[in-house]
Amino acid sequence: MHGTVETAATRDFPAALARLREALAHVANGEVGPIKALYSHADDATSMYGWGGYEKGWEAISRRWDWAAKQFRGGTVSHQNVTTVVGTELALVTDIENFEVLLPDLDAPTRWTNRVTHVFRFEGSEWRLLHRHANRLEQQYEPAPRLAPASGT
Repeated sequence: MHGTVETAATRDFPAALARLREALAHVANGEVGPIKALYSHADDATSMYGWGGYEKGWEAISRRWDWAAKQFRGGTVSHQNVTTVVGTELALVTDIENFEVLLPDLDAPTRWTNRVTHVFRFEGSEWRLLHRHANRLEQQYEPAPRLAPASGT
């Protein structure tokens, strides 16, 4: 953990990260209780999902995780850490996340890779997930050709 000043909170962070990884393994199997237990229940909690949209505030995030539980029939998720930065009150983790899961209408597993950022906040006496942002990992591209104005308007 780069530039970390050792405190009780920073010593506890590896356990919080392990809880996150375990919770996401449950998500891949349609079980969202562990991720909901780890998430901050604060009004400023946010989530931006690989399937589009975003949620702000615990109530909206909780409903979205309930929806996500219905999207998975079993599978696995693995993580390749890119960076982890831990402060005394906030921590940031960026990962490459690989899902291999059965979706409700498919008979064979499907796979995808996300680039994902998780932000934790030390609340009370424990680390809570404050923000998740996941989107598909794409190959790098030149912005100009991809973002050119639509023709024929």
